[in-house]
Amino acid sequence: MPLRPSGNAAAMNVLFTALLSEGSIIDLDGTIWIQLGTFAVAFFLFRPLIFRPMIALFEARENAIEGAKIEALRLQDEAAAESEEFDEEMRRLRLQAGEERDRLRADGKRLESTLVERVREETNKQLAEADAKLKTEAARLRAEIDQSVPALANQIASKMLNRELQ
Repeated sequence: MPLRPSGNAAAMNVLFTALLSEGSIIDLDGTIWIQLGTFAVAFFLFRPLIFRPMIALFEARENAIEGAKIEALRLQDEAAAESEEFDEEMRRLRLQAGEERDRLRADGKRLESTLVERVREETNKQLAEADAKLKTEAARLRAEIDQSVPALANQIASKMLNRELQ
């Protein structure tokens, strides 16, 4: 039993059969020359008015995009070079600041040692003056005590003996 095509398939079969039975799909008669002439006139008329300006516009847009890409790459390279210069300058400034810090630290240490030495000398001088003053004061007091010893001894003896000594 042969298979029968269903609804849509049957309609398609009929269409293909009708097309094949009538001959070719495209008729090549005298109207082809009118169509080619109309196409040629339209082509040569629209070519300078529409096609060339559109192509020029597309090329200009493409050139602008390419130019912008090239400019972006140039600016990117420029920025990278400036970034490297900046980093190098920062390294140089950090090194310079480190050297300056070390120099200032050394100057501070020298100043500190100078001030400590001055204070030490001043302190030693004041101690020597105080020591000399104490020695002279002690010598003066000893001399006074030495002078007052006989009178004191006399007073002590008088009190112990309960009488006056001459």
